[in-house]
Amino acid sequence: MVSVEQDLLRLVAAVGARGQTGMREALAEILGGLAPFDSGEVAFLREGEVVRWGLGPTAAPVTGNDLVRHLAIHPVSLRIDHLLEAEPFPATRECLEAAGLRSLLALPFTATAGYEGAVVVAREYGWAFAGASLRRLEPIAAMVGLLLDVAHKLKYGRPKKRAISDQPSAHNEAVTQVTKPSLDS
Repeated sequence: MVSVEQDLLRLVAAVGARGQTGMREALAEILGGLAPFDSGEVAFLREGEVVRWGLGPTAAPVTGNDLVRHLAIHPVSLRIDHLLEAEPFPATRECLEAAGLRSLLALPFTATAGYEGAVVVAREYGWAFAGASLRRLEPIAAMVGLLLDVAHKLKYGRPKKRAISDQPSAHNEAVTQVTKPSLDS
């Protein structure tokens, strides 16, 4: 069995090699071995909007914005074993029903990671994640949160630094006048 540390290093290497695509592929493979799923996503808040990166073959959302926002405020792992347990999250329940999914496991990551959200996996039958090891899964979700920022910077680049101009500014001229020795002395 692969250790948590090896899984975490694999995620880091995947981001370094292929950015967000590499991370999604590695994450889907890691999660598939630890908590097999039919559909999954990384759902997080960026500038107040919910962003989703699908895991696996389906592109349909697994969660509604209600659950993503709840997990951003209350970052505690959440397991839904039956659709009735999804009642506090009506938009998520609709997503699950539309995709034919019956159970869900949401593993949050926090703002200390740069983004708030969760790694979410779901299955077509109930009680699918009752035996899933949160001790193995939660560190992986936390690493995903940290790597989102890295993946975003790799895809879109870092903000450009302002070029230092050779043209003297009023501030630079004042500093130069103060520091230059006077010819009169």
